[in-house]
Amino acid sequence: MDWNKRIRQTHRWLAVIFAVTLIVTVAALALQGPVWLSYVPLPPLALLLFSGLGLLVSWYTGTRRDRAAVPRQEVATEAPRPAQRVRRLHRWSGIVFLLTVLATFVALAPEDPLVWVSYLPLLPLAVLLFSGLYMVALPFAAKRRAAAPHPQPGLRTTS
Repeated sequence: MDWNKRIRQTHRWLAVIFAVTLIVTVAALALQGPVWLSYVPLPPLALLLFSGLGLLVSWYTGTRRDRAAVPRQEVATEAPRPAQRVRRLHRWSGIVFLLTVLATFVALAPEDPLVWVSYLPLLPLAVLLFSGLYMVALPFAAKRRAAAPHPQPGLRTTS
């Protein structure tokens, strides 16, 4: 197993752990649980940041090597599949999420903070959630499609 695949699998499992800890934290805080629970999702989120940055760097370095081997005309005419578009959306929403979190830290630092800025990371976080769920479901959908019986052309089935 290569490093890229290990990092990708670790990133997926960290995303699942982060989502579960976030749901448990929100539920516990809604039930008037202790405030320190709000810090529980931060370690998986930090690990997600580092694994995501590792994937981003490996994607850029690997893509440049792969594109150098393929003639430019073939790369330009190749249309992206839906899964590639979702990966690209996931990648860019991760970058936007990181930038909005940094903007939130800067906006909340002064004595008179701009509190509305703290809601900015929620939109890219939602996009990350749904695009990540789509990418997690892709291998299962492919296995299900491969296992489904395909009707033969010309044969009729009676119901």
